[in-house]
Amino acid sequence: MRFGEFVFYKTDDLNLDEKIAILRDCKEISYSWWVDKLDCSVSFARQRYECNFEEILDKLKKDSHFVVINRGTWGDVRCEGTEHFEIAFRSMEVPIDYFLFIQVESNKMPPILEKYNLQVANG
Repeated sequence: MRFGEFVFYKTDDLNLDEKIAILRDCKEISYSWWVDKLDCSVSFARQRYECNFEEILDKLKKDSHFVVINRGTWGDVRCEGTEHFEIAFRSMEVPIDYFLFIQVESNKMPPILEKYNLQVANG
């Protein structure tokens, strides 16, 4: 899969508890996760934000932007060409916006997709 061919999954029907459960499940099988913040009073670029996982879960709200994406090999932080999923959210908060990124090898995602009935979003 090349850049531009990402596969997005439907998440709009998930409630907040389901989103939190998916994030916890995916973190447990992830090979990488991190948090960024965007504080435009300091910089117009996202900066790495150090916190524990429960702290960032507290930033997830009903109106946060939440995604499950099959990224293929694009953006593999290990630079091994590993196909992976990105499970992420953007808090959409003011004045500081928080971003959580979780990367999971694609071969570990089928049980998650099945458990939460995540279906591919149509173009």
